[in-house]
Amino acid sequence: MTYTIEVVKGTNLMLKSNYRIEIDNSDGTTSILYAQRPKCKTAKGMDRQHERLVNDVVNGIREVRGWQRLTVARVPAEELVQAGVI
Repeated sequence: MTYTIEVVKGTNLMLKSNYRIEIDNSDGTTSILYAQRPKCKTAKGMDRQHERLVNDVVNGIREVRGWQRLTVARVPAEELVQAGVI
């Protein structure tokens, strides 16, 4: 399957790190969110950014009852295009 990315003048999808955030709830449903952050230059910076994003999401859903599992994963820009986020 081939995806085409349309780059709008002044933007560049390759300069962003894209993340998929999955929140599994106790009632069996899964919420999927997407986030973009500026791309880091080093592996250590990418690890820190990933951990910071996880902590931000946990702080945001701390008061919400019924969530069981949180998954944060880096994804290619094509997935955001396919999901209609971009």
